[in-house]
Order: sequence, then C-alpha cells, then structure tokens
Amino acid sequence: KGILPDDAGLMADDFSFWPKWDPNSKYDTGNSSYVEPDVFFRFANIDVIIEAKYSDNRGQYREEWEREFKAYLNEFETDKKKVVLLAVGGNSTFEPEPDLIVGKHKCSIVKYSWVSLLNSVLSYEKDALSSIEDEMQSSIKRVIRNVEFGFQNIGIHKCNKKVELQGLRNLYTLGKVFQLAIARDTELYTLSYYKEDVNSYHYGYQFEVKPKDGRRKSIWLSIALWINEQEVISIEARNVYNWAERLCKQIEEGKRFSSKYADKPEEENNCYYFNAKDKFYQEFNEAETFDAQVELVARLIDDVCMYYLK
Repeated sequence: KGILPDDAGLMADDFSFWPKWDPNSKYDTGNSSYVEPDVFFRFANIDVIIEAKYSDNRGQYREEWEREFKAYLNEFETDKKKVVLLAVGGNSTFEPEPDLIVGKHKCSIVKYSWVSLLNSVLSYEKDALSSIEDEMQSSIKRVIRNVEFGFQNIGIHKCNKKVELQGLRNLYTLGKVFQLAIARDTELYTLSYYKEDVNSYHYGYQFEVKPKDGRRKSIWLSIALWINEQEVISIEARNVYNWAERLCKQIEEGKRFSSKYADKPEEENNCYYFNAKDKFYQEFNEAETFDAQVELVARLIDDVCMYYLK
C-alpha cells in the first residue's frame, strides 16, 4: 500500500523477458558479463522489475535485488522514473523490506507469493466479472482460464479435489484446507483468520477462537505443515490459564478424541504442539472427497477448542 501507483499508465512496447543489463558502467554490480532480471515492464508512470522464483518457499535474497537495481540504473538512470521491484515466489517471510538505496535513487520492494497472485485472479473472477457486460465476459474469462492453466503448470491448483498427502506441500491447496477448516460458526464459538506464517520450511495458518458466552477470553491457535520434513501437520496451542497443558495430559492418557490423531504434545515457550500421527494421515488418504479431508482437519481443531470451552 502506498508503493504502487493507482494507475500505472499504458504499458510500453519494450517489455522484455530476461533482459541483459550492463553490470558496471557506472554502478558496479559485482557481475562481470551482465545482470539478468526475469521480466522488465515499462509503464507510463512506473518501471517494474520482476524477480521470480519457481517455488513459493525459498530463493529470494536481497543481494540479487541490489544488483538488479544497480544494473537498472546503468541502463535507465537518465529517465528519472519511479521503479519498483516485485519479488514473486521464494520469499521466506512477508515482512516489509527496506527500500534499495543507490546514491540518490530509491527502489521499493514488494513481495508476493504465487498463491496470493492466484487468489487475486480468482477474486477478480468472482467479484469483478459480474459487473462486466456479457459481450466482454467471454474474452476476459478466456484470459483468466489461461492464467489458471499457467498456475497449474507450476503445481498450484484451484480445484477442490481430493488431494494426496504430497499435495499438501502445495501451499494453495494447503491454505484452502486450513481456511475451510476454520470457516465455520458453531454454537459455542467463532473462528476467525489472524495471519499466515510462511518461511522456507513451514506454512502456518493462525486463527482466533472466540467464545460466544463472553466468560472466557479468546485463545489463539495455529495449524501448520512442516514442509522440509515428511508431511507433518501440527496444531500449536498457546497455554492460556494452563488449559493447553491439561489438554496435553488428557491426550497422552488417551482420554480425548485428539489422542486418536495427535502425537505426544511437546512444550516450548509456553506453547504446546500436537503433531498429527499415522492414524490421521491414514484417514486423510482414505477420505473419499476433498470436503471429507477438510472435515477431518476441522474435527481435530474442534476437539482442541471444545476442551477449552468446557
């Protein structure tokens, strides 16, 4: 917000894939032959450098952005245009990045995941197309279909089909599972999204459990997949009034529904972690539909929540 202009202006004809820029005519990038961003767009009101990574999990680093900005200045400094670098995929976090500064020049960094880009496309398809006149819809929808096929080619699918366990490594599919598992309003509490936690080895979906009776405070839970191991889904419970500790003891003693699916909890920094065990994955694989897989995750979450509310 506040970085990209409301109107980029018309796109110039000289957009390019993998341009080869001067590495050291004025600003030394450290490269000997050339610097090569992935895509470069020139609009009337802004220039856009894109550095894209195949994976959503890792690959971006600041030193590469700095080389690309210096090489951009070697080519276009005299144009005196605003420039921004879009880091697409490969971001270990989504914390704001300080601007790149070279002399008196500044380049802002905007980080995106492939998942968030697909969500934007699907949101536009759902909300914006309804206001477009019929004769325009077919051509725009064909463009959107092509974009969605492009995402499928890199393993990011929008379909709510049953997924194999390895499909959980697809952050878009995993995000949908987690979103749908908490998108429910029960008689005793509501669940609401708080934030996602993404890095090179872990994808977490944090949410708030808010009791409806007002007698208890809200609690925070996180459901996550540890990406660099075998598929390990875990639930993190913050230990409000020692309730998580008491729940852990019941799971260990086999007294809770969770004990069927949750391994022996571990405690760290006043939080408790419940790792799903083989029984959970067996039933996840045997579920006949995507909805049934979501329901399995939802039941595990509900069991944790209900213990706090009773």
